[in-house]
Amino acid sequence: MPFFLFLYFFLLYIIFREPLTSYFLMNPRRSIWFLQSFRPGLSRAALSVVFACVFIFFITVCDTRANGQEDIIPSLDETIRLALKLNTLNSSGKAFHSPEEVTFLVKKYYYQIQTQLEQLDIAEEVQGHFEKAVNKSEEILEEGEGEVSQSDITKLKLGLSDTLNDIVGLKHEMHVAKLSLGRLIGRELTPDTRIVEKDVLPVEFSPKNFEDFLKTAGSPTGPESASEKTHSVSNSSTSNLKGKLDGEDRLTLHKTFIAVDEAREKVKLGKRNRRITRALLVAEVANYDFGIGDSGSLFEALIIYTRVLSGYYNSIYTFNLAVAELEKTAALTLK
Repeated sequence: MPFFLFLYFFLLYIIFREPLTSYFLMNPRRSIWFLQSFRPGLSRAALSVVFACVFIFFITVCDTRANGQEDIIPSLDETIRLALKLNTLNSSGKAFHSPEEVTFLVKKYYYQIQTQLEQLDIAEEVQGHFEKAVNKSEEILEEGEGEVSQSDITKLKLGLSDTLNDIVGLKHEMHVAKLSLGRLIGRELTPDTRIVEKDVLPVEFSPKNFEDFLKTAGSPTGPESASEKTHSVSNSSTSNLKGKLDGEDRLTLHKTFIAVDEAREKVKLGKRNRRITRALLVAEVANYDFGIGDSGSLFEALIIYTRVLSGYYNSIYTFNLAVAELEKTAALTLK
């Protein structure tokens, strides 16, 4: 809890303790019922203890609420606002960046945390399927009632080991991303720090080609992500954007747009593949549970499921980051 908050409540306690104690002791009708069990000489001490307990209670409540607010990563818009505010305060220091760079970095780490949280959920789901399959295969092998070999069990164990390796990597990479994001907003983010916006969704980006982007980028209603409503690319007119684009700037911006367009197409493809892969996994898990499937098919389904779904969320991350890069480049060009 911040020191000034503690000092504030402590001063209130010091100021009001004596007046309130005198008020209750000088007015018997207002005397608290339990004070009647004390001798007159001890009533003042008992009442002081009551006020001290109330003081400690309020301090504890305020401390808990403060810690609760510190232990979450707010919405993307709020996180950007905090980072820009801190960056302004550091305007004379080495940690100062342009507002466009700060906004981009916040989005980068925020999108990374969102993506890796989703990939961690996938990995932990696959881990559960592998563990269940290993246990069942070992039981079948011991009983000698099915066509399960030691080689099949070894493959499942290797798949489980690879999944556990992915989980370890994702947790540590996410921790690094939280540390980097925390530095931007002036907070100590731990591995257990929760994020408010967990869903991994492609940002809104309507331009179909580069010319459409040039027409809308300078407009107040131009392309902006769902999380970028308060941080538009530019408020200048379209002519200002086109007028400031020389050959090199236009080429750079065009290349960045192509990266966005490529990532957008991969997101569409990944979305279709995700549904197919999910259906495949559900079918193979059900078949294996009912004893009509084999461990080899289940192993392949789990590997494909992991690769396709993790790749899908990576494609969303790449797309969102590419849009953020395009917005930053356009904004810096207009400066």
